[in-house]
Amino acid sequence: LMRYGLEDGSLSVVTNLGDKTIHDVSTFLENRLLIAESASMNRKKVRRIAWVDVNTGQTFALYAGVLARYLEGPGIVVYDDGDQLFTVALSGESDSETIFTHKSQQISTMMVVSENTLLFETSESGDRRIRSYDTTTGKLETLDRLSGICWLDQAVWVHDLKQMACKDRSSQTKITRHILTNLDGDMSGTLALPGGKSFDLLTYLRGQDALILKERWNNVIDGQERSAIWVYNLLSEESHRLEITRGLGSSVI
Repeated sequence: LMRYGLEDGSLSVVTNLGDKTIHDVSTFLENRLLIAESASMNRKKVRRIAWVDVNTGQTFALYAGVLARYLEGPGIVVYDDGDQLFTVALSGESDSETIFTHKSQQISTMMVVSENTLLFETSESGDRRIRSYDTTTGKLETLDRLSGICWLDQAVWVHDLKQMACKDRSSQTKITRHILTNLDGDMSGTLALPGGKSFDLLTYLRGQDALILKERWNNVIDGQERSAIWVYNLLSEESHRLEITRGLGSSVI
């Protein structure tokens, strides 16, 4: 697990989790992150949800699962065990509750959009749908209009605007455009990114009106994939390449 400094391009190790693969990181309690990880045990791949303290490096396994998110409002973790989506209260005052059942590995990604609301994307036979779950009311609904224009995978929630920045599903070109939309699927604009480049959205810097993106391209000489960090200002619509880097994943916080 690595730490990258946006100001000076510094790269340092937070902690080494050993012989494991990190698939996803997300926010959790103070100084802690939720980690979706996997390891090989008795020649079988075992996936689980754990937390890691970024100050001490301490880790603790929580659940057998493939993906998880923490919702601060109700103080619950929503996690996917590969076949079912559960909610678990950290207080331990109630048992886990199943909120969605699906075919194996059908859920591709999750996104927290408020203290009480979670989005998740399912894929079955190529049909992708974005669903919303409200922890306050227990309401689960399919967001058809949003599903028609956005990929939830590698999308970013812009908290200060209550909008989602995502890849446009209707784009037919190799270089995908990125759009801004609300949860009702009302598009408010596109990101004015430099043309001819391929970008992945990484995260939003709250209070700074800035998106962090990763540019990807293949080296002409050896064909190896290269990447660079960019910052995009949502107000001025200006973008700036910060640094060419190696190995920066798609899951950051």
